[in-house]
Amino acid sequence: MTKNRPLLPAVIYIVGSVFIGPAIAVAGYVITPANGDYCDVSPHGSSGQRDRDYALLEGIQVTGSIIMLAVGLFLLVYAWANHRRINSLSLVLTSTGILVMVAGHLLVLIAGTAANTSC
Repeated sequence: MTKNRPLLPAVIYIVGSVFIGPAIAVAGYVITPANGDYCDVSPHGSSGQRDRDYALLEGIQVTGSIIMLAVGLFLLVYAWANHRRINSLSLVLTSTGILVMVAGHLLVLIAGTAANTSC
């Protein structure tokens, strides 16, 4: 199916990223007992448990973002590798959409790794 429509996976990625990106960013915060408040130790029970919870949060955000970045870059390369079979305007619009979504996932990656754990 992708042989006949090389831009279809890219369009699915763009539309899916609108929902997946925020889900990755928010998922970790929702599963932590303090809902993202690192300095509040009481919901976690101890500072060690709090650190483990936030390590899980960082893992979710970093892993999800890296996967989505890799998929986006792969689809961008795939679209340009098939540029002869694609309308120029469609290729430029799809490439722009992919780059915008990749930038969003990069922002989630930066936010996930640059968390300040001091109170």
